[in-house]
Amino acid sequence: MTPQRQAKLLELASFEPSGRFEDNLYRLTCLCGDVMAARRVSLMLLDTGHGQSARLKLAAVYGELPEVAWRDDAPLEESIAQHVLTLGECLHVSDIGHSRWRTLARRLGGTASFIACPILLAGKPAGVLNISEPVERAQFTATDLDIAELCVRLVGRILHAARLDSMLDSRFAQMAFTLEGRADSCSVVSLTAHEPDKVARMLAKAFFKEMRNCGFTPNQIIRAAGEIISELTGSLNRHKHRLDQDRSKP
Repeated sequence: MTPQRQAKLLELASFEPSGRFEDNLYRLTCLCGDVMAARRVSLMLLDTGHGQSARLKLAAVYGELPEVAWRDDAPLEESIAQHVLTLGECLHVSDIGHSRWRTLARRLGGTASFIACPILLAGKPAGVLNISEPVERAQFTATDLDIAELCVRLVGRILHAARLDSMLDSRFAQMAFTLEGRADSCSVVSLTAHEPDKVARMLAKAFFKEMRNCGFTPNQIIRAAGEIISELTGSLNRHKHRLDQDRSKP
C-alpha cells in the first residue's frame, strides 16, 4: 500500500461524523475510493418503503455509475449486492465477464474486476459497499480484498455510531423513545441499529402527538408534513446535482 493510501486509511479510521447524515455517507464513500485506489465506489443501504420488503438502495457514490444502476425496480434476487448481503461475505471477482456473475452485471466492458462487501451494523447486515475500476492495475488483488474488509468494518462502525449519536443528541428522538416506552439504552441501541424503519414511525407518531398537544389543527399538521416532503425533495435534488457535478469532472 502506498503512503497516500495509508494516510487515507488512517483518515477513515479516525473519521468523525459531522453535519448531515447523507454528507457523511458521501465523505465515507470518497475515502474508501482513495484507500482502495478505485475509480468507483458505491454505498448501498437497506431501505423499507410502504408495503414493501427491505431492499438495497444507493445511498452514496464515488465516481460515475451507469443510469441503470440507480433503478430499484429489479427483483431482489437479480442483484450481485443482494447476493453478497445474503451470504454475509465479501465477494472478489477478477473478471466479471468470465464469471458466474456475468448475467447480473450492470454493464460489461472496461476493467471488470470488483469487490463487494456486506456492511454490518451491530452484527446484522445493513448494506453493501461495492468497489470497482482499480487504478493503475488490471484487477484487485488478495491484498486489496483484505483492505476492503477492513474498510467495510470501519464504515459499519462509523455508521452505527453516527446513527446512535444523532438519536441520543436529539431531544425530539428522546421524547419519541420515552412515549413508546423504549427509553432504556439497550432499546435505543437495538432499534437504531436494526430497526430504523420502526424508529422513523416512532418519530412520526411523536411529531403528530406533540403538534396536537400544542394546539395545531389537522390542516396545519398536514401542511407541516408537506414541508417535510418538500425538504426531502430538496435534499434529493441537491444529491443529484452533486452527482451531476462529479460526472462532469474530467
